[in-house]
This record gives sequence, C-alpha cells and structure tokens, in this order.
Amino acid sequence: MVKLEGLHVVTGAFGYTGRWIAHKLLEKGEKVRTLTNAIGRDDPFEGQVEIHPLDFEDKAALVESLRGADVLYNTYWVRYNHHSKNFDHAIATKNCKIMFEAAIEAKVRRVVHFSVAHPDQAPGWSYFRGKVESEKNLRECGISYAIIRPTVLYGGGRNILVNNIAWMLRYTPVFGVFGWGNYPIQPVHVKDVARIAIELGASHENITRDATGPETFRYKDFVKLIARSMGVRRLIVPIPPLIGWLAGWTMGKFLKDTVITRAEIRGLMRGLVASADEPMGTIKFSEWIAEKGTEIGRYYHNDLKERRYSKESK
Repeated sequence: MVKLEGLHVVTGAFGYTGRWIAHKLLEKGEKVRTLTNAIGRDDPFEGQVEIHPLDFEDKAALVESLRGADVLYNTYWVRYNHHSKNFDHAIATKNCKIMFEAAIEAKVRRVVHFSVAHPDQAPGWSYFRGKVESEKNLRECGISYAIIRPTVLYGGGRNILVNNIAWMLRYTPVFGVFGWGNYPIQPVHVKDVARIAIELGASHENITRDATGPETFRYKDFVKLIARSMGVRRLIVPIPPLIGWLAGWTMGKFLKDTVITRAEIRGLMRGLVASADEPMGTIKFSEWIAEKGTEIGRYYHNDLKERRYSKESK
C-alpha cells in the first residue's frame, strides 16, 4: 500500500497522463491541485481538483501554486515544434527548468518528471534532445526526483496513436508500415503509468525508470492485432519511411493535424519504443484491444485541435 501525505500537484490534469494520475490520487483520498493553461476542456473531477493557472512567465505565482506540495507530477511537454502555435521543444525545456526551480523555492519534497524512453539514443532530434536536457536539469537542481520514461501510451479514452491507427484501418483498404515493420513496440496502459508515478512519488530514492507494458510486439504484428480485434481484413504493406511521412503530411493537411513526425518514425524504427527493463506495467495490450476493438477508431482524434491554451505563447 502506497503511503501518501499532503498536497499533490499535477500539471495538465485535464489532459491525458495527468488526468489519470489525478484520478488515482483522488481515489486514495488525497488533495490534488492542477496547474494548467488549457481552455475549453471538460472537468472530469466534478470540482474535486483545485485549478491554478500554469504561467511560466509569472514565476512568483508558480511558486505560490506549488507551495505546500509534497509531490509535483510534471507531465508538461510539447509533442512537436509548431511555430504558428508557438509549440517548441526548446521553449518546453526552458519551461521545465523554471518549473524545477519554482518547486525548490516552494519547498516541494519530490518531483516526478515524465520523459521518454531512450532519449539519449536520438540526441540529434530536438524532441529527444530537449528530454535529455530536462532530465539533466532535474538531476542537477538538488531536489528529490523520479524520472519516468514511458514507451507508447494507450488506454484511458484518448488513445491518440492506437485510435488513429485503428481509424486508418477502419476506413482505408491498405495500411502502410514503415520499412518492413520488424522493429519492436512495447505499449503501456496509461493507468499503469499513473500507478507507477504515484508509487515513485511516495519514494525518496532518486531514480530513472522506463515505464513499459508486459507485452512486446513487432510493429507489423501490432497493427495486425489491432485490425483483427476490430474484425477487419486489410492489406498491410511495407513502405519507405519518407513516403510514409509524406502520406502522413498530406493527410494532416486535410485533417488540420500533425499525423506523425519524422522523429516519431525514426524513433519507432530504431526500436526506441521498447525497453530491456523489467516491465512495470501489468495490463496487457492484447487483452485490452480484444475488448475495445469493436469501438476504437470510429472517429479520428485530432491532437492539434485538442491543444487549446489560454496563453499560446507558452
């Protein structure tokens, strides 16, 4: 039984990972506060979570919002550089450093920070480079920390990656995998990740761990499993990565979204979404998709449209 005490602050509790961390904390009877700059999102907590603005330009207010917290769960990041909306990995790295400094000033006991699996294996890509720098900043700032490195998240309703793969399988007769599709993918359920975060938040040891599920698939088999669970038969063919990215870019123009980035394709093909660590997750993707297959992928989840903020300069 994880013993918790005091206030818990979660960045982005109206988002994806943060939402499930907040849910699990509330289930344990804990006091939860969120820092958010999202607007127009539903409140899934019926007012049980205290809401404070997330404004990196007002460090004094950020410190006050963190004051009294036992643990800060930092899920803040940006998926891609999107300059028209001022999403930028360099800005996200700077903002994380501001967050860590504010946590120290507010005397927060511990920071649980979300990174990504194998960030050091792709230092030339700004997404991973920013993750490496943020991890370094946290380790060097002197506060107690746990760094969690998830592989590929699924479950919990949002399911951007899995849902949109299923959407393409549901409505197109042919599905292309990058290259031969023999590289590994090890998905982890978001509820497992939330549990792991809370367990590591209750600890005192400085630790960095991959967060993975109990099953590893070849990517092409992962796609076939989704199709089979949906009850559809599709031609799954290998395509050059550049052609796959161009197809995603073209689709994104019609959908007004970023379907996939080059960094995501490269990371996938290099096997960066799997880990040799002992799996910390227990929920099996094969069982989850067997249950959800008939309903998943009916609608496309537009990641860019969902990212609406009160101050887009952040």
